[in-house]
Amino acid sequence: MIYCFYCFLSSPAGSTTRDPGALGTRAPGVRAPRSDTWGRTASRGWGGPGAVPATGVSRVGRSRAIPGVRAGPALSRASCHPGPPLRASPLRAMAAVAWGRCLPRVWLLRRTGPGCGRHYRAALCAELKHPLAIEEVASRPVRPHEVRVDVHFCGVNFADILVCRGQYQEKPQLPFTPGMEFSGTVLETGTDVSTVKEGDRVIGVSRFNGMAEECIIDHKTLWQIPEGVPLREAATLPVSYVTAILALEHRACTRPGETVLVTAAAGATGLAVIDVATNVLQAKVIAAAGSDEKCRLAMRKGAQSIVNYSQGSLKEAVRKLVGSDGVNVVIDAVGGDVFLEALRSLAWEGRIVVVGFAGGTIASVPANLLLLKNVSAMGLYWGRYKEQNFPVFSRILSSALQYCQQGRIQPHIGAVFKLEEVNDAFLHVIQRKSMGKVLISLK
Repeated sequence: MIYCFYCFLSSPAGSTTRDPGALGTRAPGVRAPRSDTWGRTASRGWGGPGAVPATGVSRVGRSRAIPGVRAGPALSRASCHPGPPLRASPLRAMAAVAWGRCLPRVWLLRRTGPGCGRHYRAALCAELKHPLAIEEVASRPVRPHEVRVDVHFCGVNFADILVCRGQYQEKPQLPFTPGMEFSGTVLETGTDVSTVKEGDRVIGVSRFNGMAEECIIDHKTLWQIPEGVPLREAATLPVSYVTAILALEHRACTRPGETVLVTAAAGATGLAVIDVATNVLQAKVIAAAGSDEKCRLAMRKGAQSIVNYSQGSLKEAVRKLVGSDGVNVVIDAVGGDVFLEALRSLAWEGRIVVVGFAGGTIASVPANLLLLKNVSAMGLYWGRYKEQNFPVFSRILSSALQYCQQGRIQPHIGAVFKLEEVNDAFLHVIQRKSMGKVLISLK
């Protein structure tokens, strides 16, 4: 099962006071968090009908606090954000789903100190398994190999949620800013940088620091956005589309005419797999998802056949579509029983690529199934390619940009949230409401 991010939250119910000594001195012009409730009815709360945006629509809201929020320990900052700490709450709150109440959007705080000039806002994870806060931090100078980027859009990935739980492979030091991929424009370059210049439109791949209005990053992990590709669409490419292309081309070696089965087909990666397999590789796609609505979206995006695996056996449904021969390639992002049924659906010398475990269960591979049909089971960890085989990673991301410019792929953006709605965005993904890419807009 998937564990809800907010089931870990442990605020005492009914407490509406803050410890004045724990909050410290606020910077001039920064108001204390409001103590009024946000979304008094279930229809406006997290998980109610009005909790998430309609498809493709950005939501704009105020930062609000709710009863039960107390001030907590002092926040510290990494070396990239100098200045003495402003002590702020970790925003403890009751679990949204369990109590049917909303969580705080964010608190807006400012860190001040000697030499601070321009500030920018960033989403901050100060304590694991707690909602994020928005903090204003001071810009720091760029180093010779670095580039300062004015961030316009940042992708929301399940890895961002896991890292804020402390359940991801990488564990950045607290406090940190999540966000692995972003798009924006270059503000400033270091003295050794010649690949980009001020004003260039770029996408970047960061190590969990993209959910901020400004990001400083090594110039090697920036790619220029071709003319005609909007910043919004470009922000969807680094994780979802690089994963799709790596899985289909680099790992599974998918050939034209082959049949590809993709699970979690209405998610950002699933739709990217459908897009690439159908429109770039000329393969046939069977899309498997957990609801009729998600299946219909996958069909609209190019899948030839659909399977709702919440209604019965995936293996039997695939057999009815392709017969006993099975499918040539499986791209699985669910794990558990869905992975095992997909594995049993493979054809002779079929290939299954594991790209995630959205279902929350990691299945054991029955090796006899690999032997009987001479099939291959392989994994794909997106982030390791950036570290271990950067030329392949860079080439595939450049290909994704080119495909987008040529109109061969069309990223699907399901929802756009403002930065102060980052906790809403996380819950939108956790509750499996997302269809397509979820973005944070910084503008």
